[in-house]
Amino acid sequence: MGSQRSKPIAARVAIFALPIALPIALPLAATLGGCGGGGGDSAPASNTAKGAPTTTGTSAPAGNAIVLHAACSSCSAADDSTYTGSGTAVWQAINTNASAIDVPVSIKGLSGQNVTLVFTNEGASAQRMPTIALNASSANMSASVMRAQSLAAATATATATTTSGENPTLAAIRDFNYQGWATLATKQVAPTALYSTNGTGTSTTTYNVGDTRTFYYADYSPRTTTLAQTMSTSNGTTVNLWVESAELGAAKISPQIIDTLIMKYAQPGGIYDMLTRIGGPLYGPNDQTSLIDGTHQPIDLVVMNFDHNNLPYGLIGYFWALNDFRNGAGQLAYSNESISLYLDSETLYLGGTFGMDQMLTTMAHESMHMQNFYRRAVLMGAQYAFEPWLEEMTAMMMEDWASGTIVPGYNAIRDMRFITYMTYAGHGSYNCGLTTWTPYGADCESYAVNGSFGGYLNRQFGLTFYQSLLNNKNHTVSLDILDDVIGNAEAGATVASELRDFADAASGLIPLSSNVRGFTFPARSEGGFTLPAIDPASLSNGVARALPTTVPASLAVLGAFPVVRPHVSGTYSETVHVPAGTTLSVVID
Repeated sequence: MGSQRSKPIAARVAIFALPIALPIALPLAATLGGCGGGGGDSAPASNTAKGAPTTTGTSAPAGNAIVLHAACSSCSAADDSTYTGSGTAVWQAINTNASAIDVPVSIKGLSGQNVTLVFTNEGASAQRMPTIALNASSANMSASVMRAQSLAAATATATATTTSGENPTLAAIRDFNYQGWATLATKQVAPTALYSTNGTGTSTTTYNVGDTRTFYYADYSPRTTTLAQTMSTSNGTTVNLWVESAELGAAKISPQIIDTLIMKYAQPGGIYDMLTRIGGPLYGPNDQTSLIDGTHQPIDLVVMNFDHNNLPYGLIGYFWALNDFRNGAGQLAYSNESISLYLDSETLYLGGTFGMDQMLTTMAHESMHMQNFYRRAVLMGAQYAFEPWLEEMTAMMMEDWASGTIVPGYNAIRDMRFITYMTYAGHGSYNCGLTTWTPYGADCESYAVNGSFGGYLNRQFGLTFYQSLLNNKNHTVSLDILDDVIGNAEAGATVASELRDFADAASGLIPLSSNVRGFTFPARSEGGFTLPAIDPASLSNGVARALPTTVPASLAVLGAFPVVRPHVSGTYSETVHVPAGTTLSVVID
């Protein structure tokens, strides 16, 4: 696999927030202050939101009608049609029919709250979206919603460089690690091979600091490298740090960068130790005769100048299972015969502190790909390899658990993936199918979607759940694997039900302080790891979420779409056309 990254959206959007928000907030305050003629202490004027959206598709007969039910406990949903207090409330209506249906929504007791409708497609096929107004008049919008929509245009410009699609090298590596490797592998028949070395029993070569070695980059170009440093992990595994010889030097890959990389990876409690504590060995004995020796292999960290473009970021690191193979004919001639990660040198010396932080968390991410390949594809069998969407999700879940230890104060999901999910390309990455891998697309950013959902699952179910996911062998289809592990963690829960609640929490901006069970991202400490809380209502660096400006033609499978009705008072009433297999959630806060 590989990691493709850009400067975080939070950093880019922040420069737009102040000049855009201030001109809006001042006239808005005057408008709201004049509502009802009584100034700031007056109750907001009644705004009963109504709508009769044009129906699309075939509606279910009246006998199959569904109704909205309160979906939260210890919250502000007093019953199926009443909001009380000033906290968060969630209602849901699940359309299990084979066709779309109209759902009447009527909730009383509001006094200026925002209402968010969330459509979540839990079926197996894309569904035609209804024609529906995206928001009420601007005179009734809350300041936070207006600011979010105003930032959308600025964010679209700021993130334009991230919507050009996935790096083709990264995509090719992922495909090889998932299925391509199996066409090159030859199974060894002898059952005792699992407990011995592979086939010929070739030994590993020992290198000393200062030795040189040629490694092939992903484009098959040979790079001369120098062994800059070695270190042993807690379990005695050797970690070698190789640097492309032309990249060594005080102005490039300096001794300080070298020390930071190898210490963060190999020191007690470092990246390697965290990985093995959670998921076991990164490589070892196996019955694949085409792979290199399974005993006493070092881990090689290879720093190269990937593209010589004098810029940081882009493709910054990868694990490629081709390098686990013995040399041979064709593509195998370019195997480095090494259990190795490849890291971009320009990101390290041109990216500053942020570049180093991203590289360190990338090392955890790519090492999980290395570990998944050995544990699932090699030991369990090729049919157990995670599909790309779950492979990447588990790697980002590892980043979630490890990033606070690697970079104190930083969390890869809270500070990058979730912000991107909420702001991507000026409209957010909402209507994106969980199991359809579409990174850096025009409308979808799958790293953001799957990383954010993985972070939600980590906080709901914990470390034992994550370890069970990594090791589950009850199914071969990735969606079935995740469904099985979720159901074991909470009786009756499924991928669809958890995705629905995740979408409600994120799209509805449910505040962390609401403490509504199942609809927040609480902090969690377990097994020596700590996950910080994530608050959708207060994103890192003060970034405001972006909202879609158009309704999509269809709702993606395992995708979600939010529609906001801001600053509603009195009774909120609207008849909503809900597609087949889709849940309509109503979030009020």
